[in-house]
Amino acid sequence: MAEGARPALGLSIGATNLAAVTADHSITRKPVLTLYRQRPPEVGVPSENPRLDEPGLVITEFVDRVGDPVGIVAADGSMHRSEALVADGLRALAYTATGGHALPENVTVTYPAHWGSAAVDALGAALSRVAEWSNRARPLTLIPDAAAALIAARANPGIPARGVVAVCDFGGSGTSITLVDAAAEYQPLAGTVRHHDFSGGLIDQALLTYVMGELPNTGAFDPAGTSAIGSLARLRAECRAAKEQLSSSTVTTLSELPQAHGGIRITRTELDDVMHDSLNNFMLVLEEMLARNAIRAADLAAVVSVGGGANIPAVTTMLSGHFRIPVVTAPRPQLTAAIGGALRAARGPADASATRLTPAPAAAGASKASAARQAGVDHARAPLPAREAYQHAHGAAPASVMQPALAWSEADDASRAVPSGDGSGLTSARPQLTFERESTPGSNAAKPKQPILPWYRLPAVIIISTAVAVVLVGAAVAIGLSSDNKPTAPSPGVSSTPAPAPSGAPPASNGEVPAPAPASQQPTSPPSPTDTSPPPATTAETPPASSAVPPASSAVPQAPVTQQQAPAPISPPAVPAIPQIPGLPQIPGINAPGLTPPGAVSLPAIAGLKASVRH
Repeated sequence: MAEGARPALGLSIGATNLAAVTADHSITRKPVLTLYRQRPPEVGVPSENPRLDEPGLVITEFVDRVGDPVGIVAADGSMHRSEALVADGLRALAYTATGGHALPENVTVTYPAHWGSAAVDALGAALSRVAEWSNRARPLTLIPDAAAALIAARANPGIPARGVVAVCDFGGSGTSITLVDAAAEYQPLAGTVRHHDFSGGLIDQALLTYVMGELPNTGAFDPAGTSAIGSLARLRAECRAAKEQLSSSTVTTLSELPQAHGGIRITRTELDDVMHDSLNNFMLVLEEMLARNAIRAADLAAVVSVGGGANIPAVTTMLSGHFRIPVVTAPRPQLTAAIGGALRAARGPADASATRLTPAPAAAGASKASAARQAGVDHARAPLPAREAYQHAHGAAPASVMQPALAWSEADDASRAVPSGDGSGLTSARPQLTFERESTPGSNAAKPKQPILPWYRLPAVIIISTAVAVVLVGAAVAIGLSSDNKPTAPSPGVSSTPAPAPSGAPPASNGEVPAPAPASQQPTSPPSPTDTSPPPATTAETPPASSAVPPASSAVPQAPVTQQQAPAPISPPAVPAIPQIPGLPQIPGINAPGLTPPGAVSLPAIAGLKASVRH
């Protein structure tokens, strides 16, 4: 370790993992605490903590109940406060990270950014009762995990120095969204939003449901039976391990499954399909949060993804493709908050107020007084608004105080642009963008550009368009009024043919019927003394029975008026002539005069019948 380096320890609290980071070591444990009568408590499960070699009192699910006035009842009936269990677990984790040696004096604890002030005050009071952290000369530092994540991301791989940055913490029980302003020292723009519908636990459950559907249905395995509880628990653990393996590989196999000899093969594509809908809903929640705070999508400069869920490639791909911005992910996103806490502890406070931090972004004012006011935790002694907590968390500290052994913190703190080349933290799924450099005090600050109005919104164009519209409307009204005042006298250049008088009798004796005049009148030249030839006539056959001819009406000259041609009368169809019936031949012996057989009809009677039929 370099001379003058400051030993530091960063601890982070999560619903599914507790993490600790030192200068040369990092460790994670499940939030499971085992209490012993004859020795200090141990944190974790037997598979990750070899010191759990004897039975004890096991307590779980206490992280999300910090600040709850109702304690947790253990298996032996004892009552325990959740914040006290968290403090004991962090102490055990800190000694594990240091290998059992004395704890460093500079310690920073990060808590979930969505916690309220009551939960953080209760945690601070519980930590102050730990003997190692009750020294007021070097008090414990409490900061939100979103602020710690920004510290780590600025060091490696780097984030934009302008615009809005969204910090998305993909945890095991939910996802937290925090919006900060990069140009204002990464101060929060709104309270942290907690989205419970996208989490690591729900992804594990969805993958378990998918695997259960792929199992052969032979009837020997009943998921609803009590004997299958152990099998389902092991299968769920297998699904969680498969999800983690698919973050770095494209295919994996689930082994030791009931009725599945050889295991079940799962690909990354199948995992993406399982979580597609819930991830899409999360992006809609992020869009709604931006709209609620009057932030345009174009103002979003980058997304910083932290937490275990940030290892899933589909998360980075969908976020980058949906918002068209870079998604910055640290090399070990599940340790980002703890790394940021260690960086904060290693830098030390720039001034006396640098460690006076308060949580609860929702409570912008001073937090309530609590028992932690007498404790050794700085944030409880001098509470500040959440905005100042973020500002002090990123306070200027010289880069020379960084330890050379901190490989994840060798980047210069003043360099906020995303570095080019390998190790930038960007994948091929992220678009390559170049960020503007922050202007120095000596350089000319860029003046804000006035928005350019489109041509159709210019005042001159609007005035001219209005005047033209008024002129057109006036012209249309004038034309309409002038057309209404014109006389209805017919034009001298239009001729019409008078309609013939209606008559039930057929037309003239020559059998010619004039064709009806066309409906539309065409303008003609002025009348001349010469007569025009009549239109071609249509010849129709008249019945032979009618011989009367109506008297022809003399044409009376009339003034040229506009008339409508009346339809021509429809003549009844002619009845065809009945052919002559030939006479009956003479039959010998029957047609002899004076001989009439019974029932026979005489020829004169038949002839009379034929004559009646003709008429």
